[in-house]
Amino acid sequence: MTKNKKLLNASLLLLMPLSSYAADCDVSIFEQLAADSPNGVTLSSADVIDKMGGYCQVEGNIANAEDGESQIKFRIRLPGEAAWNGKFLVVGNGGTAGSFQGEERVNAVLQLGYATGQTDTGHTSIRGEAENWVMKESDSGTMLPNNVAMDDFSHRAIHLTTVVGKQFVDEFYEQAPEYSYYFGCSTGGRQGLRAMQSYPNDFDGIVAGAPVYSLTRLNMSQLWKGQQIQLLSDQDETLNDDQLASIKEAVLSNCDAVDGLADRIIDDPRQCNFDPAELSCESTSSAASCLTDIQVDFVRTIYQGPVTQKGERIYPGAVPGGESGGRQGGWQTFLKSNCTNEAGSGRCDYLGRAWFQNPEMDLLNNFSINNPEQVAAADSSYFSTVSRADNSDVTPFVQSGGKAIVYHGWADINVTPYPTVEIYDAMESTVSRKRGIDDFRDHVRLFMAPGMGHCQGGDGPNNYTQSVLAAIDKWVVEGTAPDSILATHEQRGISRPWCPYPQVARLKAADLDSNNAENFHCVAPPE
Repeated sequence: MTKNKKLLNASLLLLMPLSSYAADCDVSIFEQLAADSPNGVTLSSADVIDKMGGYCQVEGNIANAEDGESQIKFRIRLPGEAAWNGKFLVVGNGGTAGSFQGEERVNAVLQLGYATGQTDTGHTSIRGEAENWVMKESDSGTMLPNNVAMDDFSHRAIHLTTVVGKQFVDEFYEQAPEYSYYFGCSTGGRQGLRAMQSYPNDFDGIVAGAPVYSLTRLNMSQLWKGQQIQLLSDQDETLNDDQLASIKEAVLSNCDAVDGLADRIIDDPRQCNFDPAELSCESTSSAASCLTDIQVDFVRTIYQGPVTQKGERIYPGAVPGGESGGRQGGWQTFLKSNCTNEAGSGRCDYLGRAWFQNPEMDLLNNFSINNPEQVAAADSSYFSTVSRADNSDVTPFVQSGGKAIVYHGWADINVTPYPTVEIYDAMESTVSRKRGIDDFRDHVRLFMAPGMGHCQGGDGPNNYTQSVLAAIDKWVVEGTAPDSILATHEQRGISRPWCPYPQVARLKAADLDSNNAENFHCVAPPE
């Protein structure tokens, strides 16, 4: 398409309805590209979707160039030529993936003119059904790790969807994307870190939230937590909603105002000193919400996290401040979760398949963090090895000019935020030894979100998508690193800046309105 024709088409698109470019959204346009792809691309559909201003949606499969055994589904969405902003954004997954996810985020960026990419990461996961994709049967009938599916889930599907997606963007607009971005949280956060570590040239900008970069250790802690809950249940001591609310209020009473504001938001839970013994039925007159001695020990154990009898920390414990809450918050989410069920779709069945290729293994009763052989076997399983995103040397990503925003909610009870601080510190230390601390922070910054749960929810400001996307775009395009990111909480009517770690948000003056982000500035944390 010549430049003049492109300009003519763009002008016509401003005057014509979506259907005017339907002819440009047809499988035949991409057939030669798919046939020539070394990644084994096949197409399944190309359709005009009359939503979000209208876009061309192309779907297909990637077999991969290494062995041709992958079954990676991809979905590329392409706005009309006049609406396209010249950029491409890949959205990450959550949980065990297995479907196109992140629709809310995709819809938001489509309205901003981004072409988008999604993947199911190479397998299908259906709620209520077993995660059989992590295993495969050999010719002799032996169950083996499904290495191809695990590779795709862990890192390859995002990479290949990005490679193929850029080619489709180039084919559709006859112009390569000027900038390419990634945005994901939880599993998606891990995918973002892995892209930084393994594919440093895939993206100009990466947004990685609540990254589950050590998936097996998180899963091990979840299994351990299930065992503690089972012990509590066996003694008929399960915590009820009133008790959870009482714990949270006691935590807030002890820790909320440490930062100078009593706003139901704990600025940094690492500064929170709370002893659940103060809620003991022997210490309080509130019979409805007091804790028995067994319950007090349980709460302490959950805060401490899984520690072996020899003193080895398997994974950090829960942060104080997330004990009771609504969306994406509250201990209710794990107190009522099943380790296993009749359908074989609980976490224990999944881990039995992933770690040991044995869904019949009773992990709840027969796995122990105090058994070093079992822990080592889980840690060294193929699933564990390939799903890690813990390489602190992201120097190639920094050298490529990439920019990354990492973020995590300080009240996240699903994926405790402490490891995110640890991996960021490790990245900073590793890269800074080679290039200097200023150079690292010119390319990678961490933003901790006080009071936010897992990727969203909680008492703290947790509406951030537009702000984070604008920040990474400005950083990449203009070279302006974000000194803060605006987040809001519509129900509470408040806004706050997220500050680049280790800075914290503080009121500029004590008499200012603490509900307005403009009245805060980011400062060094107190000694």
